[in-house]
Amino acid sequence: MEFSDKVHGAYSKVYIQYKGTLQDLGSKLEDGLNIPALRYENMEDEPYDLVGYAEVFGFEVQLQELKNNGKWPEYQYSFEATTTDSFQEILNDHMLNISSWMARYIALMCEVTTMAENADKESGQSFYMNKNTSKRESSFVEANK
Repeated sequence: MEFSDKVHGAYSKVYIQYKGTLQDLGSKLEDGLNIPALRYENMEDEPYDLVGYAEVFGFEVQLQELKNNGKWPEYQYSFEATTTDSFQEILNDHMLNISSWMARYIALMCEVTTMAENADKESGQSFYMNKNTSKRESSFVEANK
């Protein structure tokens, strides 16, 4: 077995379809993902929107409402997670993108429609629970141009 001294961090950005409030979605994510309660604060910079934050399993997570989201208009929220203290990994380009996995996991555990943007930034993969078949399904999504 070869030993590697490389350390990698991870990040994800998941878009979520949800018609309720930020706090309602936060509660749904807390329950479904079994994470600590989000704390809500206003962003430090403009537009000073309310954002939900938590730290869990070495990740800093952030839930926020997407206002005027012209690129992905069907998705009202984003849920981002980044490994804590990953400055060195970011500088060395040792960050793994786990957005697709996270989007699929959130869709399954929280029964919401999610989407992870593809590397081309013009398309994505949506995950959702089909209530008629009780199966997790996915579909290709194109950005609004």
